[in-house]
Parts: sequence; structure tokens; C-alpha cells
Amino acid sequence: MKYILLFSSLLFLQTSWSQTMEDFFSNKTQVVLLGLDFTQCKFIGKTAFSNPEGLKNHAIKGWNRFFATEPAKYSLQDALGLKDKYYYNSINYFIKRNHEQVNTFRNVTDEDYELTPEQIAENVKTYTTFEKEGLAVSFVVESFNKLKSEAHVWVTFISLPDNEIIYMRKMIGKPGGGGQLNFWARAIYDIVTQIEKNPDDFKNQ
Repeated sequence: MKYILLFSSLLFLQTSWSQTMEDFFSNKTQVVLLGLDFTQCKFIGKTAFSNPEGLKNHAIKGWNRFFATEPAKYSLQDALGLKDKYYYNSINYFIKRNHEQVNTFRNVTDEDYELTPEQIAENVKTYTTFEKEGLAVSFVVESFNKLKSEAHVWVTFISLPDNEIIYMRKMIGKPGGGGQLNFWARAIYDIVTQIEKNPDDFKNQ
């Protein structure tokens, strides 16, 4: 099955920072994949997300851990064409941040939901990672929508340490598989695969 990028939601953010998207592919600058930021996410479909406590304490952590446990599938290293010394995953910050800030009891809904680029930029500005230089990629999750069987994720490229967004793109991932954890992990894998198949769509921004 062929999945389609949501090109209508492209966003270019102009900043005074000198780094560009080409730096992410340069093999000259350190790139860290921060993982999945669920702090602005809505889980759409109350029947499907009927256990908010398990969602917070198990699933959200589990989805981020796939970046560490299955890097061959979820890493962006191949998509960005980076050597080992210029790329690493750092999921612990988001695991802690998500656990502290996400209220799954409030964020499970049947209502449609969308983030604005401004809301994402405000959120990214508050990141306090251990990384003090280089570049970062954050998967800002807008929604896991069981009613549509879609994950909506803003793939966000960031310049450190000022947390300036260089580029972001809203993408749709198609979930699949058995069990809640694997079902939505498949949607993230789908998005990573889309990036890997179309790197020039990002490099040339």
C-alpha cells in the first residue's frame, strides 16, 4: 500500500540561525533524534483508548523505546545518510517529559483536533535537553486517531541550543498490527519509511 505525505501542511520557519536543512545531511554536525513528544497529543477514539492510566504509564513510554530497541526500523540515520559518530538517539528526556506533562485522562477524546505551527514552536522553545549544540529532530505527535486509523505527527528539525525550528512537516502514518503498542508503532515506522524514501524532499528545503 502506498502512503501519501501531507504536503499541504508544509511549513517554513525563517530564523536568524545560520544552520539549514542541508546541515542535517552533511555528516559534519551532530544530530540527535529526541523521539516522540506527546505533550500536545490527543488520542482520538474513546473506545480504542479506554485505559488512560495504561496509556500514560506503559504505551507512551513503549512507543519511544522502539527508537532504542529497534533502531533498524525507527532510526533516521539511514534517512539522513549519517555516519555513527554524527547521529544518536536520546529518548530519555521525552520519556520523562511525557510522563510529567501528559494528562491522558484529559487528552482522550472523540473530537477532531489540530495543532498550529505557532503552538508547536512555543512547545519546542521549552525543551531543556542535555544537548547543548548541534541539531535535533523531534516527532511532535498531534494525534493518534483511531476513528481515522491515522497518526498525525509534525516532524520537526531543530537547531540547538536555542531550540529554533529550521523546518517542520506534518505527516500522516498508517498504523497496523496486533495490540495497541504495535498498532501505533507501525504508524511511526511508516513515517520514518516515507522520510527514508524521499530524503530530497527534506534536504532541499
